[in-house]
Amino acid sequence: MRKTVLLSLTLLVASFALAAPSPSEFAARWSAQLTAARPKVSETYQVPFEFLIEDTPAGLKAALLNGSNRMEFSSAVQHGSDLTLRLDQYDATLTAHCVDGARICTAIEGEYVRQKGSSVTRLAISARRARVDELPTSNEKLPELSPEWKFSFTDAAGKPDSEGDAPARFSQDKAHVEGTIAPVSGDYGTLSGSVSESGELHLSRFDGIHALRLDGRIVSPDRIEGVFHVAPGYPLTFVATRATAASGNGFAEAEHLTSVADPSQPFRFHGTDASGALITQDDPRFRGKVVVLDLFGTWCPNCHDEAPVLQSIYASLHERGLEIVGLSYEYVDDRARNLRLLDVYRRKYSIGFPLLLAGTTDQGQIEATLPQLRNFGAYPTTVFLDRHGKVRLIHAGFSGPATGRLEELRKAFEQTITRLLDEQ
Repeated sequence: MRKTVLLSLTLLVASFALAAPSPSEFAARWSAQLTAARPKVSETYQVPFEFLIEDTPAGLKAALLNGSNRMEFSSAVQHGSDLTLRLDQYDATLTAHCVDGARICTAIEGEYVRQKGSSVTRLAISARRARVDELPTSNEKLPELSPEWKFSFTDAAGKPDSEGDAPARFSQDKAHVEGTIAPVSGDYGTLSGSVSESGELHLSRFDGIHALRLDGRIVSPDRIEGVFHVAPGYPLTFVATRATAASGNGFAEAEHLTSVADPSQPFRFHGTDASGALITQDDPRFRGKVVVLDLFGTWCPNCHDEAPVLQSIYASLHERGLEIVGLSYEYVDDRARNLRLLDVYRRKYSIGFPLLLAGTTDQGQIEATLPQLRNFGAYPTTVFLDRHGKVRLIHAGFSGPATGRLEELRKAFEQTITRLLDEQ
């Protein structure tokens, strides 16, 4: 009997040992780069970035790292020497496999795939286990980068950027630099990288949508020159000059980029909900209410920055008569796919206001669906309507966390809405 019990216990322990998951060979911080390329365009460039994979009791977790900014992957799955990371909000997948054959994987290769417009983008990815690089212990020999800058961009043909100069803000810790550039249409998110003793400045960002690389040279304490790669085939030459911190509300340009043809006329909009029902400005729920229209896309990082802000404002002011409506413009006219992405977006930010399918990002769609708008130029664009349905303010773009002005913009939105709510 004793032998039987011992044998049973031995088999039980062995079965638990076999069932216990082994540590993932991918659990590490990875130093990676992707190759940004576009068919029929010869220009390519590499974008350095980092991602982290953690082995937790609940399974693998992974995150994209851009300086102090961390963005979680929706899921991380390992099958043998293969790795699959998902960003559900962008319907995107990073797949990779170990290439060094070592017991503990130290190098991987793969690709990142996502929809972009009506086509599919594929970016080559390579990565190695990150090592702790020794940064200078003193910044005596390093240039000191001022916090506030103004960037002037020109394209390959020498044409100035249509949005004009863009403010930028950077912080520096020894050789490490991070910050963002914020044109009227919305900031680029956290760019991170380094500055050298010779004044070479290299910053980059990969966030699932943007694949950005900035290569510059600090010419003087007041001037930086270089090239900003915003997409394959679209290098922008820049000159950055030192600026002072913005004064006032600082959002004047964003509030004058887009206008409405006739402000005295009620604004008309429409979109379909998940059931297929057409919702317009005449829906009884909007009658006599202050309505905020969020023109957005689930593919848009700045829209993801704005979503939790709008939901917070909606939760606090809905009972006073505020309605918010999201009008979604997606890459392709695929209702099932778009509804799935809207559902991911809604759940991610616990959105309580309606999100409607309004159109695609194809040229001319905004003009066709919202013909009263003039000079639309940014996702998101936020339209504020008074209780009579008339446009009182249009804010183009959004200042996300990397700008340091997120709370300032949230308060500006709240003040505008409160003023409209208080009107008789």
